[in-house]
Amino acid sequence: MKIGNYKNWVFLLLIGIQAYAQNPEWMVNENNFQYTMSFVAFLNIDNNDLENSNDKVAAFVDNECRGVSELTYIASENRYYAYLTVFANTNDETINFKVYDSSKDKVVSISKTENFEINKHYGDVFQAYSIAEPALNNEANIVDFDFIDVFVKDKIFNDNEITLIVDNSDDISNLNSMFTMSPGAKLYVGTTEQKSGESLMDFSTPVAFRVVSEDQSVLKEWTVNVKQTSGDIVYYKKDAVCYQGGAIKLVSTRNNEEVSLFKDGIAFSKQTITNGETIFSNLETATYLVQIGNISKEIIINKKEE
Repeated sequence: MKIGNYKNWVFLLLIGIQAYAQNPEWMVNENNFQYTMSFVAFLNIDNNDLENSNDKVAAFVDNECRGVSELTYIASENRYYAYLTVFANTNDETINFKVYDSSKDKVVSISKTENFEINKHYGDVFQAYSIAEPALNNEANIVDFDFIDVFVKDKIFNDNEITLIVDNSDDISNLNSMFTMSPGAKLYVGTTEQKSGESLMDFSTPVAFRVVSEDQSVLKEWTVNVKQTSGDIVYYKKDAVCYQGGAIKLVSTRNNEEVSLFKDGIAFSKQTITNGETIFSNLETATYLVQIGNISKEIIINKKEE
């Protein structure tokens, strides 16, 4: 064999060895332990889900391996999951996680830890446990909500409820939704994911949505209401909560007109419509009458539990 060819062969051999040098041989002797807890998890490194059957995760207690799982592809979810069982002889031990990313041939230590709890189970294929570095976002909010080709006159955000005001002439039985979520969060109807600009649905009655955070640790229920109005005045209210007073908002094109507020039949406050709206805030629970010109509207502020 020529010297040059021999050197090339050795070089290629070393490259091949290095490519698999960090692939860890994590093992656990299950017979040494009495109890288990389990996880259905997804793995995410540097904001990318791991999607290779050679990727794997291991659980450790004081550097002792207590569980190992490779990834399994679930066709119905089009996603890879780790089905991780962790072993122990006592509660409350601190579990640390390590992930092997086969595409980069590296082991990543995960900052998040978990305490061992006998027979505890975390996650499922809809809302899996997140094993990620860096940690993913845990907010599950709808930041904005709108419709394609429909003008929304006003939006009212109240806790996990959104009310959108549109014109009477709009067909609200087949609206295409556009929405912005918390970073990485996803919007669902039931277990079906909705895509912004691709979600046609009937808003004739309130629509219930589910929002799952990027790390899938938080699931929030949201309701979107669509109300129609043919007039140039729109009213809405916010009930009082704990030590925070309620509010009444009036939206109208009647700029500079005066709005009177009566509380239990007695004149209470006056304000002028500016830039299309006026707001009466810090209101106690009571029955109010909002009057603009010869148009009046009775609104009741209730006490709402947090």
